Amino acid sequence: MFTLELTFINEDGEKARITVDFPRADLTVEEIEQAMDSIVAADVFTSKGGSFVSKDGARIIERNVTDFELSQ
Repeated sequence: MFTLELTFINEDGEKARITVDFPRADLTVEEIEQAMDSIVAADVFTSKGGSFVSKDGARIIERNVTDFELSQ
């Protein structure tokens, strides 16, 4: 499973994150930056430290899970 993690700076100067499951595999840095700029400009998200005021970073996280069948 892949997750896109977007990190912003809020009004208190703290980091706040938004995660998006199953992002498109062909996302570009430019698309991510444009989306983050739009999120900041729209001012629709808030955190404990207030609204998002700037973008901080972004990353794709890959998570692999392996289940084991255990004997009873």
